[in-house]
Amino acid sequence: MIDEKIIDRELQNRYQQLVEKDNLLPIKISNFYMKKLIEEIDTIGKGGPLYRSVIPVKDKIELKTSVETRDYVEEDKHNPVENCDYIIQKYENRLVFIITDVCFAHCQYCFRTYNLSKFQQSNLKETIKNKILTLKKYLQSQPNIREVIFSGGDPLSIGFENMKYALDELKQWNIRIHTRAIVYEPSIFTNEMIELLSKHNVRLVFHINHPYEIDEVVEEKINDIRKAGIRMYSQFPLLRGINDNSKVLIKLLIKMDELNIRPLSIFIPDPISYGAVNRISVDRIEKIMDEVNWNTPSWINSTRFVMDTTIGKVRRENIIKREGKCITFSRDGKTVDYYDLDDGIDIPSPIEKLLWRE
Repeated sequence: MIDEKIIDRELQNRYQQLVEKDNLLPIKISNFYMKKLIEEIDTIGKGGPLYRSVIPVKDKIELKTSVETRDYVEEDKHNPVENCDYIIQKYENRLVFIITDVCFAHCQYCFRTYNLSKFQQSNLKETIKNKILTLKKYLQSQPNIREVIFSGGDPLSIGFENMKYALDELKQWNIRIHTRAIVYEPSIFTNEMIELLSKHNVRLVFHINHPYEIDEVVEEKINDIRKAGIRMYSQFPLLRGINDNSKVLIKLLIKMDELNIRPLSIFIPDPISYGAVNRISVDRIEKIMDEVNWNTPSWINSTRFVMDTTIGKVRRENIIKREGKCITFSRDGKTVDYYDLDDGIDIPSPIEKLLWRE
C-alpha cells in the first residue's frame, strides 16, 4: 500500500478494486518521480500536476460523461498479422510495434490502459526474439513500410541487451522510440545505451507533459543525448489538471526548444472510460490552441494539436460537421465521430496550482 500522505487509504482501495475488476493499471511510480511528487505535495498538497500524472484522484473513479469507450482508437482493428496484437498498422509507410507491456511508472491518463491490461494476458509474453522475428518477417513482405515505431509500455524498459538485439535485427528500417523514461527513469540512458541509440540513428520521441518534469538531472541526460547526435522530438497530451493552460504549454515548449527537442504534437485525450477526469471541452481546447498559436514564434507554434482516431490522426481543419456534442472528422474519405464532454465537467485548473513554483 502507498503511504496515506500520498493517497487516502479508502480511495486507494476503491481504485485497486477497479484494477482487479475493470482492467485499470495499478498505481506504479518510479523512485525518481516519487521525489518530485513528494516535493509537490509538501508545497501545495495533493492534486497538483505531477500528482495527477501518476496518482488517481476521486474524479478518476466518479466522473463520467455520456459517451465513453474502452478503446476509442480501436488498435485491435489494425493488426495486420493474424493472432499478433503487438503489430499495429494504420498507415501504409509505418507501423507501431508494442515491444513490451512494461512501464517505469503508470500514467493515470494512459489511453492504452485497457489494451495494456489485455496484453498482459496475451502473446506479448513472447520473448523479444520471437516478436522481432515475427515483425521482421512481416516487414520483409511489405516494401512500403520504412519506419518502425517502438511503443509499449516503455521500450526502454527492455534493457540494453534486448534493445541491442532489436536494433541490430531491424537495422534496415528507420526506428523511432517513444518513451517517458527521460522523466520517470533517466538513469536508463547510460553512456552505453546512448551510444547504441546513436549508432542506429534512432529518433527519440519524449513524452514530457509539464515543465516541472524537466529538472537538472533530466536536463543533463538530454544534453548527453544531444551531444551524441541523436534526434530528439516530443509529443504529449493536453490534460486537465496537468497542463490545461496556454502559459504551461508555452513554458514547456520553450524549455524543450532550448534543449534541442523538437515538439511534434499535442494530443487531445481520447473519450475513454475513466478518462473524463483528464478531458477538456472542445471550445476550451480551441481557445488554448489559439492562445499558443498567436502568442509564440513559429518554432513554438508549429506544434500540431491533433487527436488520434481509428482512421488516423485528425486536426481542427478535418472537422466537417458539428451537431450538439458530436463532432465529425474526415480523413482520406473516412469519417469518425468524437463526442465532447457533457456540460459542467470541464472546470479550468487554476494557474497557481499548475505552476506552483512560480
